[in-house]
Amino acid sequence: MKELGAHWHDGVREVERLFMGLPKEQLPRLRELADQLKALKENLQELVAWVDAGSHCAACGGACCVAGKFHVSRVDLLVYLLDRAPLFEPLFGNGLCPYLAPDGCLMPAAYRPFNCITFNCERIEDRLTEMQRAAFYQGERELKRCYGEIRSFFPGNSMHGAVLADCPA
Repeated sequence: MKELGAHWHDGVREVERLFMGLPKEQLPRLRELADQLKALKENLQELVAWVDAGSHCAACGGACCVAGKFHVSRVDLLVYLLDRAPLFEPLFGNGLCPYLAPDGCLMPAAYRPFNCITFNCERIEDRLTEMQRAAFYQGERELKRCYGEIRSFFPGNSMHGAVLADCPA
């Protein structure tokens, strides 16, 4: 059976191939959408920062991240490629999320997967005001819309799902 690292690199190459096949005239709009996606993620991260989500997550050790290997989507990876941002190397075998290093997430907030940005456990959710919660869920809806529009640039379902979607659980 193929190692998780090999599946990861296969997924990266597939997204690179799809990206390289995109007509050049579509790149400006795609870059604009990628910038929107990053801004939305940063805004959502800032909302939970008001209730000190980072220290609560650190205290629990990232228990919600155990199934994290499937969180990085093809769209998330595409944004890295568009920005020519240095790509991290997942830490498979760490017992938690492979994108979680001892000192935190391997990805800046703007590049984190949808699930990682939009999931709030009760410790976080209960600390948000009603107005913050409403803003958070509005941001989540906008994030979904943006992901969908980015996926629409590519044929069929080629940009749907996780980079490791074809990997055995």
